[in-house]
Amino acid sequence: MKSFVWPMTLLSLCPALVLADSVSYQQTIAGQQLKLQLEGVSHKEWQARLPEFQHWLSAAKATDPELIQLCEEWRAQSQQSYSCRLGAIAQQWQQAVENQVLPDRVELRRQTRAIEQLDLSEADYKAVVWQLEGVANARLLDYAAALLKSWFPRLKRLDLQSGVSRLLWFDTGSVVLSLGVEQALLQQLELSSVALAQTETADTRMGYKVSYRTFSPLLKPSEGWPVEYGPTATVLAKDAVTAYLLAQSLAVLDLKQGQQLTEQQGAAALLKTDSADWYATESWYNYLADKSQSSQQLQISYQLPKFSDANYKRPYVSVWLTDQQKKPVRQLSLVGQQSRWYQELSHWWRRLGRKNPEQIDQIAGATQKPGTYQLKWDGRDQQGAVMPWGQYQLHLEVAREHGGHEHLTLPLHWQADLKPVELQGEAELGLVRLQLQSKDG
Repeated sequence: MKSFVWPMTLLSLCPALVLADSVSYQQTIAGQQLKLQLEGVSHKEWQARLPEFQHWLSAAKATDPELIQLCEEWRAQSQQSYSCRLGAIAQQWQQAVENQVLPDRVELRRQTRAIEQLDLSEADYKAVVWQLEGVANARLLDYAAALLKSWFPRLKRLDLQSGVSRLLWFDTGSVVLSLGVEQALLQQLELSSVALAQTETADTRMGYKVSYRTFSPLLKPSEGWPVEYGPTATVLAKDAVTAYLLAQSLAVLDLKQGQQLTEQQGAAALLKTDSADWYATESWYNYLADKSQSSQQLQISYQLPKFSDANYKRPYVSVWLTDQQKKPVRQLSLVGQQSRWYQELSHWWRRLGRKNPEQIDQIAGATQKPGTYQLKWDGRDQQGAVMPWGQYQLHLEVAREHGGHEHLTLPLHWQADLKPVELQGEAELGLVRLQLQSKDG
């Protein structure tokens, strides 16, 4: 296996892939630099095909109806978290850059919602100004990979990059990549054939610069305003189009919705919130080169009791970990989305919530009905670093409108032979159970 670094901007090819019997090439396509590296192809073979490849690039373009269909299908799958319908709204932002005057937010929202509510058939596609550049760029990588593999039967590996998308293919084996030197979960990933993409907000050179501010290039389908305070994502998926669309959606969805969508797509994602906290989908750990650090996880089970009260309201619940010095280690779950009730979780609010107000909306999920719920801790802190074996505390806090409040603290002796721990709540919590579990099942 070979190791090389993939910068977080996705824009630089590492020279460690430039080997004997290999070629590199780059060309500007629709304002984006397409970069490729091939291993198992001689310079003579490449030069013979280069004019044909350049001609193909100049002509290669998925038809607009095909791209629109892809976008519309994704829009339905992803709870309308990403939309290609906002070309006219993007034009208004481009005009705002030229005039240095922000668009009227209320009017922008009205126009955006009118566009998003259209019931479009293929015959109506011309009624919308489509924003297809990112999807077209990703589809180009998928098409180019298929073409190059058909041309060069001795091809061993290929690496294609353009914009925030990248595609890797290997005939056999895998490579170890480091996607970021400062983040443990981005270091030493073992990858075989896979597509990678980042949220467009990860590239600080992109965006709308108006009145001394830089706004995200990614627009919210709910209001036409650039995404603010949303997470950025690194995605691993089966093809470049899926990776690109998923990476953009993850900036809009809350973390739980995003993780569910990622798993539904058979993909993996690592998200960084605006407050610099990191969240990985469970499948991300399958790509770590050193899997020994993530072989064990803590399974947490808790019950929310059923009440017969006619005014029953579903509770707000927070679950978090601290170390022996009561320093926060990891926020595992936050249930409840109306901010006025967060302070009712008084212990959590004093120690965590009020210090990270931007994080709350990113991690909060919908309230839960009475029942038993499962959580998992992967043994890492909020930044993705592996926590050592030792003494910790697990906190569960519940608050309910017109109801009670309860805060349980369970001592957690985090070790390789951890025995199950149980604690019965008194009112708002039922049985809480902790046990060690292998990630292999």
